[in-house]
Amino acid sequence: MLGSPPKGIETLLQTQFLSAQVISQNRFETKVNSFINDWKSQNINQFLEIIKIFQAVSHGNQLISEQFNYYTYIDPNDTKLNLEVKEYSNCSCTLSSLCFFSIGLFTDDPFYSDHHIPVITVPNFFMGCSQIEGLMKSTLECFYNLSCMIELDDHLINALRSSFNFSNLNENLSPSNETIGSIINRLMIDSWTSNISFSSYYNICSPSSCTYEFISRNNLFFVITTILGILGGLSLGLKLLTLIILRFIENTINNTSFNGFITMIKNVFICNTEQRIINRLHFIFLLLILYLVFLFSAFKPKSATVHIIKPSLSNYKDLLQEHSYSLQCSCSQISIPYETFLNIEPHFHDLCSSQFISDEWIHYIYGEGHLSHRFSFDDYRYSAPGQFLSLSSLCELSQEKVNHTLSEFLTSYFINSQLLSENLLIEQITILLNRLQSITSKSFLNTFNLIREIIGSNMIMSTWSTNWEYVYESAFYNNLPVHPVPVSYGECNCGLSFKCTQSSGGMMSGCYPLESILQTKLYCFYDQNCIDSNGDFTSLNMSTLEKSQFNLDSTIESILNNLMIEEYKSNLSYENYFNQCKPLSCSYSYIKTHDVTQTIISLISLYGGLVLITRCLAIIFAKLYEYKKNRIKPETLQQNT
Repeated sequence: MLGSPPKGIETLLQTQFLSAQVISQNRFETKVNSFINDWKSQNINQFLEIIKIFQAVSHGNQLISEQFNYYTYIDPNDTKLNLEVKEYSNCSCTLSSLCFFSIGLFTDDPFYSDHHIPVITVPNFFMGCSQIEGLMKSTLECFYNLSCMIELDDHLINALRSSFNFSNLNENLSPSNETIGSIINRLMIDSWTSNISFSSYYNICSPSSCTYEFISRNNLFFVITTILGILGGLSLGLKLLTLIILRFIENTINNTSFNGFITMIKNVFICNTEQRIINRLHFIFLLLILYLVFLFSAFKPKSATVHIIKPSLSNYKDLLQEHSYSLQCSCSQISIPYETFLNIEPHFHDLCSSQFISDEWIHYIYGEGHLSHRFSFDDYRYSAPGQFLSLSSLCELSQEKVNHTLSEFLTSYFINSQLLSENLLIEQITILLNRLQSITSKSFLNTFNLIREIIGSNMIMSTWSTNWEYVYESAFYNNLPVHPVPVSYGECNCGLSFKCTQSSGGMMSGCYPLESILQTKLYCFYDQNCIDSNGDFTSLNMSTLEKSQFNLDSTIESILNNLMIEEYKSNLSYENYFNQCKPLSCSYSYIKTHDVTQTIISLISLYGGLVLITRCLAIIFAKLYEYKKNRIKPETLQQNT
């Protein structure tokens, strides 16, 4: 899910649900609902992000909007038609995009040509500095009332009257006082309905087996059979050992000399009868096989695997230190929410927390308004309110984008079936965060730059006339014919490039206020004389540059390319990750040699079977020996006679 774009419902339903084991119905439904909510939030945020970026760019650049945000006036001493930003009830469209007024149907005043008399006012329906801003604040209250709709129709030029057959909206489905903005914020969807089938999930999962565990002790039957097995293997060996010890004690009591003891040992290998031959061969075969098995088992390198059930964190760390290359632990929870063990704090550039994006600063540089009367178009102070409004919007949009992305990321799941070591986990999280930062920046900048290009390529005029201006075709103002002429900054013409800028008092002026602030370098914000020689607002602290990744020559656009972020500070709790993983077991492998104890135990367990096998071999060899011996004696007697 990381960095993936929002999907449509069809694509969403094709997303695979990952689970190593069958989970309970409640847990399954909780996870699916959480995934659906994340998907809805992601789609809504991306849709609203486009609208917010367009609103910010449009307001910062003061784009012309059908004379709703500006008016024209004639200056007899000027050769161009002047534009001035409108105000509604002491609300300037320069300082706020939220200025609006009620709209309705009007008729001309017969006594004043520039005055209109309201005939009917549409309740809670507004027009503002831009049509979309007024629409966002409006409600559909009139369209829930059939009488209001008919009254509007009666005053239209092409009224339907008796043919009017439109029905009003149903107030039972949604409230009539809900703003269109709030409706858009939920993608105009009244409600979501989902049907989660646990039975379908279980059938598709189709578990091959189920296991459960409980604590028990070995039963009496198991203990008895184990003891009998050991006794069976030891009985013959103990019997033989007992006979040898008794014979030795008997000889010792009878004061048998050392030579007598040697003679006794030799007699062991002197075979007079068939039964004695069988016993001696049995003994030799048994010792030989046991010796060979001992050599083969005790000194051959073996790969041994050790399993530890439900280890604690301290046990795991000890095991990791000793067996880091072979240690493996299976998680009981393969999908872990990032928010349970990870915390991320973005640190934004000081500009985004400075007074230069505050309303006080923007009102300060706006002053009494009428900027076209006070400054020339190439003076940055002329478009400074728009520049700093754009800067404020960029900080706000960047923070929203980063916070939404981090929220979606932290509520998503880290999927891994094996427990990762702390170093490996930190390494993977670092890679994920770097990728997340890159994807987030690209996603925002793609939308932002697309809107910039659309506005600039279509040469939409600014009410400040910083990119285009209306010029009279003649010096005589009879019919006031005007035509647009592109503004030039140095050798750059706004008719050819909307990114034309030039330096102005340490700041920049250009075709659009947004483009001007993007090309502005940081050094002016750290210079008191540059940013505000009056000292009413202080410059940024130069000492903060020591910890910044940006220098004085960095442009605002270069900072925006990083979403105004200096750094991400992450705090990872490995203990929480371990507790969420809840490893059922850990195992490690090692090569062991000279395991004499284990070999002896194996020999004891094999002894009972080897006794029978070697006994059979001894009988076979003894019979063969007697057979050959009996054949040789008759032939020898016949030759002697």
